[in-house]
Amino acid sequence: MTSKLATYFEDLERCVLENGAVTDYAVLRYEITSTDGKMRLRAQLRDGGTLELFEYVTLDAQERILRLKYSYHWQNAEGLLERRWDAVSHHPELPNAPHHVHFANGSVQSVVEPPSITSVLAEISMQKTQ
Repeated sequence: MTSKLATYFEDLERCVLENGAVTDYAVLRYEITSTDGKMRLRAQLRDGGTLELFEYVTLDAQERILRLKYSYHWQNAEGLLERRWDAVSHHPELPNAPHHVHFANGSVQSVVEPPSITSVLAEISMQKTQ
């Protein structure tokens, strides 16, 4: 029987695999227990850039999945930061902290909703078509 956490990570991996901006990917870390799980993967993007993803999730008392930590680090083909979304509490001054995004110019902005891999990949695809 596949656990709810395993299914969550399988869906996350499928989202990366099926996205047109991604040409290849590798799972760098995958740990799962009956109550929590972690995944780190690196995706190669069609334009030569990369996306590094990390998620740490747990199950609450009602068996709902909660993302406790995440980071989506997108860089261009030269290895320079395009954007990084994360929930590290190093910007407590921002509304909706700890959720925020770092930009290539060094600025940091609050995000209203924590991103998902789907929204991050959509943002990458949108930027590549502009």
